[in-house]
Amino acid sequence: MARVPDITNREQLPEAQRWAFDEIVGSRGSVRGPFKALLHSPELGSRAGKLGAYLRFESEATLPPRMRELSALIGARLLDCGYEYAAHRQLAGDAGVSDAEWTAIREYRREGLPEGDRWLYDFVEQLIQKHRVDDATFAQAKQRLSDQGVVELVANVGYYAFLAMTLNTFQIEPADV
Repeated sequence: MARVPDITNREQLPEAQRWAFDEIVGSRGSVRGPFKALLHSPELGSRAGKLGAYLRFESEATLPPRMRELSALIGARLLDCGYEYAAHRQLAGDAGVSDAEWTAIREYRREGLPEGDRWLYDFVEQLIQKHRVDDATFAQAKQRLSDQGVVELVANVGYYAFLAMTLNTFQIEPADV
């Protein structure tokens, strides 16, 4: 059960702040998941929505969808965020992540990923658990991505960690996906 009232109706916000609700609906079709809590701070909810829209829809040239979705799934799992993990199941499948890979991530096993993707598991794991990435893993990221791509990968991991922390803190459950 959520710890703050879900904001799912624009009338729950003061008239002067309803623009933020409308922005979220305009970009996502509805207010769901972390945005039900984030709209308690409309400006923050709006800015988070814009960052997410950039990462999901505009960064494909530097951060391929498969890599974006794998990093989101790995981060969600490492942060024990059932909602985020469930929400990205279909998106990951659409981006080419197989059921076997999804299962490996669910079971915290990098070995279930293709060898060429294991560096990504290491990158996300190090970033979340050690708060930095070692030189060898960083070099692998640079080899596969441009400098901009590595920056956007870090932003993607950070964005989904922020959403996972929001979902976990406010107890927004996967049944709400």
